[in-house]
Amino acid sequence: MSRSILRAHFDELSQADLEDLNCDRVDVTFRQLAKLARLHRDKGSRGDGFEWAVHEAIVGGEPRVVDLVSEALRKVSPRSFADLGRPTFLMFGHERARHLGFTDAVVNNASGDAVLLPDGSGRPFAFGSWVPIAARGIAAEAQLRDRIKKVWKSDLFLSSAEKARFAAATIKSNWHQLEDGNGLRVAIVPQAIDLPAGYQRW
Repeated sequence: MSRSILRAHFDELSQADLEDLNCDRVDVTFRQLAKLARLHRDKGSRGDGFEWAVHEAIVGGEPRVVDLVSEALRKVSPRSFADLGRPTFLMFGHERARHLGFTDAVVNNASGDAVLLPDGSGRPFAFGSWVPIAARGIAAEAQLRDRIKKVWKSDLFLSSAEKARFAAATIKSNWHQLEDGNGLRVAIVPQAIDLPAGYQRW
């Protein structure tokens, strides 16, 4: 968890911050970071840190996370994820799409005929066709079909090892800030005093 939060702080250093420190991101020391990263200046570090923690928990096969994610995926689509072993994911977040080649890498990491599982019944959407549109953020909402209208809010796309069927997921460090919308199929939040642990259907 600590590594995830520190990574989020390093990722949030702007080009101006790096110029002030007179070094590249990989050369920033903890001492230098401490002068820039302060809780009262939190620019989403807690949220980013939790998001990184979820990524690393899935990659590392952490049962307390993986078991709940697997259960949620089987609820999203019992047929698609009936024989799900360990879940996998592709990072998304439309704010990352501005980085050169990021969206192409997301699409290329899916299988060639991968689909995005929308709300409701009916045919799924071609992953490679719709993700580049969603990567434009809220500006793309008018071009997204009704059943995936809010998929641009996704933080990652959850799948099985085959990466053939994807469910859009949103991650929030505060569950009170959760927003739903057509196309968002899974929400991941930390345990909270006023939120029972485990899987819940909303």
